[in-house]
Amino acid sequence: MKRRTLLKALSQISALPLIGMPVMARAQTEDSYTGPLLLQVQADGGWDVTSYCDPKVNQPGEKPITNWSVSAEPLSAGGINFAPFANNQVFFESHHQKMLVINGVDMQTNSHSTGVLHNWSGRNSEGYPALTALFAAQQAPTLPMPYVNFGGFGATENVIRYTRLQGNSDQLRQILEPNLNYYYDDGGQDEPAYYTSPDQLDLLNEYRRARYQRLRQNSQLLSREAQNLDAYVDAFENRDALKSFVSYLPTSDEIIEDTPMIYPNMKAQVQTISAAFSAGISCSADLQLGGFDTHDDHDNQHAPLLSYLNESIDLIWQLAEAGGYADRLTVVIGSDFSRTPHYNSQAGKDHWPIGSVIVMQDNPAWGDRMVGETDPLHNVKHINPTSLQSDEAGGSIIYPRHVHKALRQLVGLNDTALDQRFPFNGTELFSFFS
Repeated sequence: MKRRTLLKALSQISALPLIGMPVMARAQTEDSYTGPLLLQVQADGGWDVTSYCDPKVNQPGEKPITNWSVSAEPLSAGGINFAPFANNQVFFESHHQKMLVINGVDMQTNSHSTGVLHNWSGRNSEGYPALTALFAAQQAPTLPMPYVNFGGFGATENVIRYTRLQGNSDQLRQILEPNLNYYYDDGGQDEPAYYTSPDQLDLLNEYRRARYQRLRQNSQLLSREAQNLDAYVDAFENRDALKSFVSYLPTSDEIIEDTPMIYPNMKAQVQTISAAFSAGISCSADLQLGGFDTHDDHDNQHAPLLSYLNESIDLIWQLAEAGGYADRLTVVIGSDFSRTPHYNSQAGKDHWPIGSVIVMQDNPAWGDRMVGETDPLHNVKHINPTSLQSDEAGGSIIYPRHVHKALRQLVGLNDTALDQRFPFNGTELFSFFS
């Protein structure tokens, strides 16, 4: 099967089962980054975990919590309970061994902006960077694109630069290889068309380097002028390093097409960051899917969103396996908060502070588990940080800072200078990953 034919089949994922989808693997270059990788998947707007990873059934004498529980009960895959809603069953049955579900996380707010801030930085006020930014700054700050953000929360607090992408691979190709004429009609030929011939471009680059050396040797050069010259050359060097990225990028007809009424295209984001990880030029990224703020017609809007989210996460792992980096990848999935444990007058659900976080690795020792707990009406419960059992007398409520403190330890950030610069003082360490 030709590469284009194979990747065209990939673009039809929405019509195929989640598992067993053909993917394309490409060999890494010898100097590719091969260290740990971190992805955050942001379900913006407030997802409903009572129809996902903290399933709730209706209680006698109370308002309906979930419509699916009128005729069904929660299901389980390994140690993970989930709601029989959307396409949850195929997703959790396929990936339960990879995941730790942390339920009963109190975001302490019904505000979108604060919830986003709190969930992705571990702090409910400004001043702390995203976990992905900290990770990139610690792990591989000199990569061409160490930290990629596709939207959502991406504060860096000046610890690292970030690259903002939207999953448009053709635009990236034109930026990374501006000398290639992608609009040229080659008449079916395989030879590329250039604006300037490669030989002439080599001469221009030689002239540029010689001019830099001549200017840099000027003894009267001001410090700021020298810094600007160095930055200019560094930019060219990074561009050259990024050229390997082009061979991994899917073309426009290989990008998985948008699903109607769902925005942005998270599957295209997954394809793009997979290319960056496979090329060894990035180590962390934030992916974003919006639309979860379903104040009306909740079930009919939430079901396709959760299905699409599940398919996107599944695609993350399929491409990670194909790219050979699944054993280096950590995926963190969360949202602003959750939805109320009852429906409003418009058949919607409003904001509810008690949510969940899912952490995934490739079959970790701590996987296939649920920790944290909420009561039948989705109210928070106190948890013992060591035993992780319900402990209303001596336990603590799980807040985002607890999740982040444990995550920092998991991905190797604890006790680093960056960890000390943005500390969670007085915060218990929950043994989520022990």
